[in-house]
Amino acid sequence: MGVSFSINFPIEPFKIIRENSEIFLMGSCFTEHIGTKLNNAGFKTFVNPFGILFNPVSITNAIKRIVNKQVYSIGELIKNQEGRYCSFDHHGFFSNIDKDKTIDEINVALLEAHENLKKTECIIITLGSAWIYRHIGLNKLVANCHKLPNTEFEKQLLSVDKLVDSIKEAIVHIRTINPNSKIIFTISPVKHLRDGIVENQQSKASLIMALGECLKAKDENLYYFPAYEIVTDELRDYRFFEADHCHPNQLAIDYVWERFTETCFSPKAIEKALDAEKLNKALAHKTLHNVELNENL
Repeated sequence: MGVSFSINFPIEPFKIIRENSEIFLMGSCFTEHIGTKLNNAGFKTFVNPFGILFNPVSITNAIKRIVNKQVYSIGELIKNQEGRYCSFDHHGFFSNIDKDKTIDEINVALLEAHENLKKTECIIITLGSAWIYRHIGLNKLVANCHKLPNTEFEKQLLSVDKLVDSIKEAIVHIRTINPNSKIIFTISPVKHLRDGIVENQQSKASLIMALGECLKAKDENLYYFPAYEIVTDELRDYRFFEADHCHPNQLAIDYVWERFTETCFSPKAIEKALDAEKLNKALAHKTLHNVELNENL
């Protein structure tokens, strides 16, 4: 990118993504950015079949239901204050004023995810937060509060031991239907400042500790890509965040992507991504040129 930063730490490469790899992604909103980049680079991707999920327990619960093809029933839905039917296990993307449409969309995505998870070569799981919310009345850990009153929930920071157990459980379930899959874990650089600055750091530290424990296992198909560390310690500056000071901006996303490809891509996969980038730029230029011509007519 032609930009010099104060720290540039080495990352040991693990070039497991090949030019024909299929990639399954789950986790926080940073997953969406990487998924979009992979898709634009010409890779077949399947991204967030439950929508954006932040905490490891919700991600593990989603993986368990995907693996077991455990579809949802209308009785598992709740109605939020906007009159939309939602699932406490899903992001608000899966919501509708028609409960039948909500359940259909949820179950179609779940069954598609099962088929994709069985055959994918590479799985990327991005953990966002160690904070969880539990619905008091239902005694249920939720992935999303769907704008219900705060008084209906209690907030808790998961212990490192609980995080380790949850992450290991996710790995075990994935391996029951895809024993040879390669799993890349990463921690989202998105700051959860609504939890508080100190609380956000406690959360990220807990996730780092938990993944460190899990990656001690002699499992050659488990990997860690330091997206959080790149943004926090290599870029280190709010110039690389949006105005909300929480979400990395496009410059940061592009830089992490560059580090991701040089770490995880085989030479042919890098070549494919570069060719796709050239093609996308040419198509964008052609579209812009046609618009300018039309405006001048």
